[in-house]
Amino acid sequence: MKKIYLPLLAIFSLVQAQAQEFNLADAVKISSQQVNGTARFNAMGGAFGALGGDISALQINPAGSALYNYNNFSFTGNLQIQNNKSIFEGTKATAKENDVNLSNFGAIFVVDSKNQDQALKKVTIGIGYHTNARFNDRYFSSGVSNQSVTNYFLDHANYGYNGGSVPLDYVQTREGESITDLYDYLNSIQNGFSAQQAMLAYQGYLINDTNNGYVLNGSGNSFYQENETYVSGFNNQLTGNVGFDINKKLYLGANLNVHFIDYLTSSAIYEQNQSPVTDGYKELLFTNHTYTYGSGFSFNIGGIFKATEEFRIGASYQSPTWMSLQDEFSQSLQTNIIQDNELNFYNIDPAITTLYNKYNIKNPGAFTGSLAYVFGTKGLLSFDYTRKDYSTIEYKADRADYSLVNNYYKNNLQATNEFRIGGEYRLNQVSLRAGYRFASSPYKNKDLMDDLTSYSAGIGYSFGASRLDLGYQFWQQDSQQNMISSGTNNVANIQSKNHNISLTYSASF
Repeated sequence: MKKIYLPLLAIFSLVQAQAQEFNLADAVKISSQQVNGTARFNAMGGAFGALGGDISALQINPAGSALYNYNNFSFTGNLQIQNNKSIFEGTKATAKENDVNLSNFGAIFVVDSKNQDQALKKVTIGIGYHTNARFNDRYFSSGVSNQSVTNYFLDHANYGYNGGSVPLDYVQTREGESITDLYDYLNSIQNGFSAQQAMLAYQGYLINDTNNGYVLNGSGNSFYQENETYVSGFNNQLTGNVGFDINKKLYLGANLNVHFIDYLTSSAIYEQNQSPVTDGYKELLFTNHTYTYGSGFSFNIGGIFKATEEFRIGASYQSPTWMSLQDEFSQSLQTNIIQDNELNFYNIDPAITTLYNKYNIKNPGAFTGSLAYVFGTKGLLSFDYTRKDYSTIEYKADRADYSLVNNYYKNNLQATNEFRIGGEYRLNQVSLRAGYRFASSPYKNKDLMDDLTSYSAGIGYSFGASRLDLGYQFWQQDSQQNMISSGTNNVANIQSKNHNISLTYSASF
């Protein structure tokens, strides 16, 4: 078992000026973009790369603003419903979470050329604020395993200090020194995160020291386990756009984007040793809270060409997103230990929030090709294809070596292919819409995260200069969640089914 988990332990024990553990799935989560725009955009699966004429189309192709003929503004509200079913060691569990938010608003301003005989017919200026992803979600798994999560602490204690065991001086408090003092001090040393985990376990009597490392305080082969993880927050984007209409044939555009990341991940792991215990470990509750926030920037360029009045071709490029992030972290451990035939409770709570050093992430860019056919005033069909290489995710920071993390992404992630298809049929003032989306997994091993499939539909009503649209999306994706980041191979299989209802009001002026 040690051969399997020591490479991961090395990644988790990266050295900065302060000790820190990274969740390797976070960079994928931050890099992923949901279909989260206007109700019309959502209902048509986000297939707007060659259409334009919608504030959310700027996410795909910034040239879409040049298709507007009048000034326009819109705002969108969302109701998002998540339903996650887990299977862990044959036991099924369900977790649900709802979220209501204002996901999208913006405006386009049209400046017509005073001389319509020249090639440049108009310039459009747009500003939009939209949600790339909402992170409000909850996962719960439970079951009985033959592998204890105490191995997480034991591995950090025995192998987390340059491949060797954490010195005993780092897990024991000195005279007049509190748990908070020692935990804070360990933030400043190399391999400090592993030392902190070893200290928590030692002070909670989960492990004992020997002359040759550490051993578990007790044994067993049947452990009831629970993991409840709650994530809340957002990945939002403020976009400034400019578009150009050239001879009503070629449309060009560019975006400058400012990104905002803000999310909290809280996990609580409970374990009960169901084996007969006369001396040693009986129960534990291990909680971790990570608050991640920061900002970044990116740009988009794109064009749309009207081959005929009905047939349109679009192409666009989204640059990588360069982000500067910071984490705040806190954790605690509670244990029940049988000692001299008595059950003793230990609460090892450093009661401290660690502010880690800033670090930078370069998220992958993307290329999109699009086709659309407009049936006059009756309706349209649209198709988008996007390719995005997640293996190019890259971490950087001053005085830090992220080569292990970056190599992990390079070796385990891959380029994704995403297809979006949307259609709209108009009956006087009423518009009926439907869409389909497929995105391949960013992981080479699809057990970690499978392909995403989405279906959508919607309806809109035009009041002339204004419009009200309603959209519905359903998407599902299977993934795996570790019971704990290292030390065991216990994983829960998660089936995520998500529903999104969006309502948009837009008006021209």
